[in-house]
Amino acid sequence: MNETTRAALTSFINAAQAMIVAHTAERFPGMEPRLLVEDIGRKYARIWAKYPHETSRGSAYCFVDMTNGDILKPATWKAPAKHARGNIFRGDAVKAVNPYGTNYLR
Repeated sequence: MNETTRAALTSFINAAQAMIVAHTAERFPGMEPRLLVEDIGRKYARIWAKYPHETSRGSAYCFVDMTNGDILKPATWKAPAKHARGNIFRGDAVKAVNPYGTNYLR
């Protein structure tokens, strides 16, 4: 992974995490927000969300295709669905996700 891709992925994760924190503070003030964690594989980066007190893995939040930056909805824990929802290299990448995961296609 090159530095440009790494920077774009980090920026996307930070923006999505900020959205989750703001949503949780507004709607569920007594709860801790879910944390986003990344697992980078050969082709895809899996972004998953878990609560801080959980000892096991949480749920798949989205996948990022590391070859072109496409944001993909999870089909399963290990595999993304087809059809990109956004791209980490665009300024509006966070519009592809919501506090609970990747947006559906319209």
